[in-house]
Amino acid sequence: MEEINKFTQREELKTYFETGKYPTQGQFGRFIDNYVHLNEFNFGIEVKPAGEYETKNYHFYVAKDLKNSHRGHINLEDTGNPPQDIDGYTHVLSRGFGYRYLNVKLSGELDIDKHKPKIIIKRYKQKKRLYSGYLKPPGFYKECNEDAITWGRQSEYPVTSTEMKLDINPVNYFRPGADYKEFYPAGTFNRPGSFRYSVHHRKPYSLIQMLLEIEVNGTKFRSNPVTIKILLGRDESDLINYIIN
Repeated sequence: MEEINKFTQREELKTYFETGKYPTQGQFGRFIDNYVHLNEFNFGIEVKPAGEYETKNYHFYVAKDLKNSHRGHINLEDTGNPPQDIDGYTHVLSRGFGYRYLNVKLSGELDIDKHKPKIIIKRYKQKKRLYSGYLKPPGFYKECNEDAITWGRQSEYPVTSTEMKLDINPVNYFRPGADYKEFYPAGTFNRPGSFRYSVHHRKPYSLIQMLLEIEVNGTKFRSNPVTIKILLGRDESDLINYIIN
């Protein structure tokens, strides 16, 4: 059965119009389907902090053996119960955080049913030498969504309307510091040159990028990213906020 909604290779399209050939109706159809109108690429997202905010309490745990643990810390939302014992981890802190939601609006005209848009989140990661010996450069990387969920995050959000309010659980982009009073971006190392505080606010921050992914004729395209600096509040009365570029 012939595949539909797939791009046909350019070289194959050219053969339809060689001297002496008469393109069929189906070949003309494939030629037109491979032409993507510029309006279909006029897409992206606008992101702003919402006026509404949420307050949650969390329990924070640190691995007893950081070097040999595959997971250095655990953040658990407090559901009203005292901190539980977790094998291999020590409970170091419990506190509340207030944070704003994010308003996300699609820019341009986009058919949601046709293009199946998703909001993609990438986290900034420091350079890291992998077990294979490869030195992974610093940059923004999308987490496997299943892995992100285990950390209380999401790397994909299905788009259901042209305007959405997202709860990205920003606390889960941080981990307790060495003295358990400060916080650092999750996944970072304590070493010279590590970023910790915003210049003007002197608050711990974590970097993410948010972008829109759509499908056009079976091929996925991504918009330009929006960079978001998540600023951690100094205390429970200081809301987590965002600087958006």
